[in-house]
Amino acid sequence: MKWRQMMMKEKLFSGVMAGAYIALGAMTYLSVPNSTVGALFFAAGIFLVFNFSNMLFTRVCPLSAATGEYGMKDMAAAWIGNGLGAGIVATAAHFCRFEGKIAEKLAPVAEGKLADGPLSLFVMGVFCAVFVSYAVLLGKKHKSGSFAQIFYVWLLITAFVFGGYDHIVANMYYLAAYSWAFGADWLMICKVLFFVTAGNVAGGLLIGFLEKKYMVTEKLPGMTKM
Repeated sequence: MKWRQMMMKEKLFSGVMAGAYIALGAMTYLSVPNSTVGALFFAAGIFLVFNFSNMLFTRVCPLSAATGEYGMKDMAAAWIGNGLGAGIVATAAHFCRFEGKIAEKLAPVAEGKLADGPLSLFVMGVFCAVFVSYAVLLGKKHKSGSFAQIFYVWLLITAFVFGGYDHIVANMYYLAAYSWAFGADWLMICKVLFFVTAGNVAGGLLIGFLEKKYMVTEKLPGMTKM
């Protein structure tokens, strides 16, 4: 029992770090005036997550279906940890001059999500999960730090950021930062988090399942093909 509790604490801490890394990537994206260039640098957070094998929610979801190395408790620990990590970074940024640097760009990003409808948030979450899941799966197939891994991950992550699709952990940061800077309706925030989470889960599990059952040309570590 103590061993299991220790493992869960380690996973929760790993989730906190993953949330912080994604928040740092999102902060960098907001700090760059040109959105295209900013999208390129958002991937820095994802690279940190992948190379340290952190418990990022949108990494855990596809791998739980593709390799079975994670379960429902891991998904929950990742979600909670990611939220804590993103919230800590957003809170820290509120108490320094960086908040003023990103406020102008942050406002339309967060307000667009808060004004969006449930179905749109869900679908945008699915679209995001498709890109991130393939980045996860391709990143896992190739050696860490190799050109192939860097190219595929960077391409897919840049695509989802530039497209404006909804990533639950990035949204956790955007909405926390917006709430600190401008104030926000927490019911609307909960709406966004719920439907984007549902979309990320649906998309992530679907891609992980399809990869395992139909599209594997080179087995991922830990995978047993169906």
